[in-house]
Amino acid sequence: MRFWHTLISLALTLAAGIGLLVLSGEGRRLLAPALQAELVVQDFLVPPGFGLDPDRVAGFMADQLAQRLEDDVAIRLTLKSDVMKKVKTIVLPRLMNVVAVQSMMHDIPELSAILDIGSFRRTVRGTVHSTAAMQDVALTMPGALLAEVDGAKVKLTTTSTGLKALELGAMTVGQSHAVTLWLDDSALNADLGRSVKLGAAEGLRGRVLLWGDHDWFGADMEALRWSRWLIGAVLAGVLLFGLASLLLPFLRRT
Repeated sequence: MRFWHTLISLALTLAAGIGLLVLSGEGRRLLAPALQAELVVQDFLVPPGFGLDPDRVAGFMADQLAQRLEDDVAIRLTLKSDVMKKVKTIVLPRLMNVVAVQSMMHDIPELSAILDIGSFRRTVRGTVHSTAAMQDVALTMPGALLAEVDGAKVKLTTTSTGLKALELGAMTVGQSHAVTLWLDDSALNADLGRSVKLGAAEGLRGRVLLWGDHDWFGADMEALRWSRWLIGAVLAGVLLFGLASLLLPFLRRT
């Protein structure tokens, strides 16, 4: 009987102590692996209708060029009327079609960024830290469209399973990377807590700590601050009860 009493008291004490450690913000250091990512998820709100429509841009450019053909005296004197007509009806529509304009806009970094902004729905920002030398470090992120590492734009790769991945390469002991990723619509329906993975060469698995994701058990604690104190008080009471249960037999002997 004493064995079970001691075992239950010890379990309550450990559980309450770990719970208080997590509430204090120090739980992330508990049994931390050599490779760890601490990330914050935020919604990326875009005003309705924001962005550029390649079809509209193509039509506008074709109309403007056709008008320039009409207004430019030098062109009218150089080209015959039938040639002018063919340029307006055949050449310009083929040069300024939506596919060509969209490709041109994506080739210009500033315009490409504006086109991508209309597709952004979430951002993920944080750090990836390593306490040991690692090779081929990578972070998978569903729906990723754009990524930055330490303030520099980097290219995303696609894994064999179709997930987008951010390759960080080799990391030295104590090295950290600040990462930022922009995600599309598919990230809204994905369970980021399960689908975001961190790993390195030789099958090494890292740990991903994610803040800001919605609809998780206990999410209201972030908004209801008094609930943290309530839960903390309950855990503190359980901790004291467990310690008292463990110490009481020894006090009785004395």
